[in-house]
Amino acid sequence: MNETIKQQIIKEINKKEAVRKEKKGAEKLKNFSWPSFFAGEEYNQELDQNSEIKDRINLIDCEKISNENKEFLEKKIKEIYDSSQNKQLIQEENFPIIWFKNIDQIKKDSALEKALLPVFDPAQNSSLSKGVNLTQFLLIATSKGKEVGKIPNPLMSRLDCINVDTAQPKQFF
Repeated sequence: MNETIKQQIIKEINKKEAVRKEKKGAEKLKNFSWPSFFAGEEYNQELDQNSEIKDRINLIDCEKISNENKEFLEKKIKEIYDSSQNKQLIQEENFPIIWFKNIDQIKKDSALEKALLPVFDPAQNSSLSKGVNLTQFLLIATSKGKEVGKIPNPLMSRLDCINVDTAQPKQFF
């Protein structure tokens, strides 16, 4: 386990939790629910192995979801939202984590990309369909590689890129 990567993840989680504890109430949290994005397989491995947060993680692996299966994503998010374990964590202010793994596998203009846009948008993820409010969840997204150019621009614009110093931006020329 790489201690620097582990510290980076824990630091980001602690920062997001502090904001949620300070700004109780969905309306106040509306603009603080940006997904934290970590580029690189080493972050996937650390999140898989981190025992400090393992019981709080709800995994959605975008590599295993068909790019045309937005219904699966909506159903999974509703299931995570309704989970009694997650409701208990929220009550204890140990906010559950929704981990969107391998978002670099999402194809541009796919149904999956369109379904994720409101989830990743802090202005919309407080009032998703079926009464789902994700402001009490910590959203983390990861990619397999450091090349963020594979991630569709609309999704990338909604992510708070944490390891920008090691991520490789899109090449335009």
